[in-house]
Amino acid sequence: MRLKNIMVNRSFRVDANDINSFTPSYSGTNGSIATHSNLSATTAYSILKEDGGNAFDAAAGAMLVESLVNPQMFSMGGEGVMILKPNSKNPIVLNGNTKSPHNFNFLNLVTKGLREIPDQGILSAGVPSAFSSIFRLLQNYGKLNFRDIAKYAHQYAKNGFPIHNGIINQNKFGLRDLKEKFTKEWNNSANLYLKKGKLPIVGTLQRNKSFSSLLDYLSNYEKKLSSNRNNNFNNLHDAFYKGDIANTIIKHSNNRNGLLTKDDLSNYDVEFEKTVFAKFGDYHIHKTDIWGQGLTSLMMMKLCEKKKVKSLDDEESFHKFVESLKLTFADREMYFSGQKNPKVKAKHLLNSDYLNKRSKLITNKAIEAIIPGDPLTNKSLLPLDNEIKPWGAGTVHISIIDKDNNAISCTPSGGWIRSNEVIKDLGFPLGNRLMTFYLSKPGHVNFITPSQQPRTTLSPTLIINKKGKEIMSCGTMGGDAQDQWQAQFLINYIFANKPIDIALNEPRVSSEHLPAYFHPHDPNNKHLLLEERLSPLVKKLNKRGHITNLVTDWSEGFILCARKKDKIYDAYADIRSYKSQIFQAQAISW
Repeated sequence: MRLKNIMVNRSFRVDANDINSFTPSYSGTNGSIATHSNLSATTAYSILKEDGGNAFDAAAGAMLVESLVNPQMFSMGGEGVMILKPNSKNPIVLNGNTKSPHNFNFLNLVTKGLREIPDQGILSAGVPSAFSSIFRLLQNYGKLNFRDIAKYAHQYAKNGFPIHNGIINQNKFGLRDLKEKFTKEWNNSANLYLKKGKLPIVGTLQRNKSFSSLLDYLSNYEKKLSSNRNNNFNNLHDAFYKGDIANTIIKHSNNRNGLLTKDDLSNYDVEFEKTVFAKFGDYHIHKTDIWGQGLTSLMMMKLCEKKKVKSLDDEESFHKFVESLKLTFADREMYFSGQKNPKVKAKHLLNSDYLNKRSKLITNKAIEAIIPGDPLTNKSLLPLDNEIKPWGAGTVHISIIDKDNNAISCTPSGGWIRSNEVIKDLGFPLGNRLMTFYLSKPGHVNFITPSQQPRTTLSPTLIINKKGKEIMSCGTMGGDAQDQWQAQFLINYIFANKPIDIALNEPRVSSEHLPAYFHPHDPNNKHLLLEERLSPLVKKLNKRGHITNLVTDWSEGFILCARKKDKIYDAYADIRSYKSQIFQAQAISW
């Protein structure tokens, strides 16, 4: 069977022919770091080793650097979603999701001639939340000042960093595909990334003087404040969301007929929340609440557990996994949202009786429709007329564990250079996360709503095994595939008890049988993507009703992982296919 290189934008795959792969792993006794950039990883290491910071300081510094060196995947106009575990305390979620403007309503967008919320441009931009995430993370759990962790990003912004292939050539998100739009429409972006209208050359220095000036401003402002660290971070937050920086953002938005107002920024703040978790043997897997996608991993794994899936080594186990995935993502489409008080909550969807009934829908044949259940009445299926019909992608990750057992799993995203035009005086664009709302489906749980968080695919993970004296932080990029990939890794690691490096390198699949999170939300019912290593399973899966497509080996993944087990710290960078050319991922342990 011939290999097909299939481009699926929602999972940020790369067109590649290389079938060789390796998973760099490092072990030590003092800490572990895994990020999507070698520069952010070394920044985190320096903050821990030289500056006396902890894992949370290191993550904040790495996040700032990631926004510079992977702007095709994340900038500070995006979001900062994370799960953290301070030493012996329970894990907690920092909900750094964006929020829609208070003028973000049906009438305002329809009168602008829209039928759906666009996946680019100012009308898809919510409040930039990444800085709020950093300020509150440092304020509540860090040891260092903002200027201490910002100096590394400031250096790269001022003096430059070697531009890599991903910024230039990543499909649809890189400069090559954005050049025409930058040149014709987004002059600020063109002035920052295109020299005399030409694409940069890999390895040449890329500077961002506006972002350097912004970090200078915030750092110098902090120096003038009192010795009260807590008050200082409140003042820094106000300086960004209520002061001149906010004015600059609003001016930029107004000049492009956007909806953001000063009140939207001044009223914004991130929130700390309880995690949602599920138990698998001695392991507790912690995820965000129903506004994020992480619950899908837990539901998939519980359904697989009920169907007695022990590992993902054969056609039958993959079939059961995919069918569990279909049922889970049907529920995601029906119930997941950023509503403050949703009727259907995580506890309803994780209810064992409900999942038992859902699991009985898994047969030897592939499910053809997108069929949600009804957890409130404990029914496996909604009435037939509620079956979901067709309705209609960028991220980095940071995992760190320090010598004091502080752990963080951070998945910042959004604010891609593809999302919006760069704000001239700040050096970053706003995001486009609001494209996940629906404009044409009144009554849908994620219908356009003012001053509300959108649902998101961002899915950081913290795993604790108290009996095994183990803590693990992991995550990935990949949009709709984030939890599909993570669930497969965790099934192989926890259910099958495979060594972590083997579990990371196992071949994976992903399903397109779901309304996509990203605009235009199209589903591809029964479509299944398999790495070429799984080609012997194709005929058997086809007989069950799956529509199979082979993709490049090692293209389904990109998981980063930091782990402490007993007294050993491990770090893993799951580099698959040509990913090393797109993300210079790095694992460090010492």
